[in-house]
Amino acid sequence: MQTLLNDIELDIQELKCLMQAISNDANPALRIVAKRNIQQMKARLDALQKMLDEASMDAGLVSPVTPVTSVISGEPSSAAPEESSSVTPGEPFSVAVTATTSSILAERIKPATSLRHAISLNDSFRFAKELFNGDSARMNEVVRLIGEVSTLDEAMVIFNSEVHVDDENEAVADFMELLKKYFS
Repeated sequence: MQTLLNDIELDIQELKCLMQAISNDANPALRIVAKRNIQQMKARLDALQKMLDEASMDAGLVSPVTPVTSVISGEPSSAAPEESSSVTPGEPFSVAVTATTSSILAERIKPATSLRHAISLNDSFRFAKELFNGDSARMNEVVRLIGEVSTLDEAMVIFNSEVHVDDENEAVADFMELLKKYFS
């Protein structure tokens, strides 16, 4: 499912670029490529809809309602006939949700278990390069030491003793902000 979502996200980015190019240039070839991209995205959205429907049927939830492409295009999909839809456009509808599944993403996201896990991969490379002169082993050791303390003040003492703090360096500010969020 994640691969499908990544493909859809890439389709959207490609479509944005194509639409921007079309607005600047009336090239008919770009329109053909954009239409092909939309059709590909519809197929992927239908596949995602099918996966979700199968998962909800397996879990005993409500039956499929309206295909995703019907919502996007305003037309019924060939995968699901019009009469199978239990939702009339413009009318409210409800969806059953099991009690064990939280519908709010923030409630399902777990906080970082360690400071090391709170640092993204990109930030890790950037911090190692800009704050620790490219020495990732030293950065990992400092992060480990900071992760062992219990307060922001203790973390800042360790950070200030290990890193030349330049208030104008954006990486320093970002690392300090990361520490504030981690210890709050």
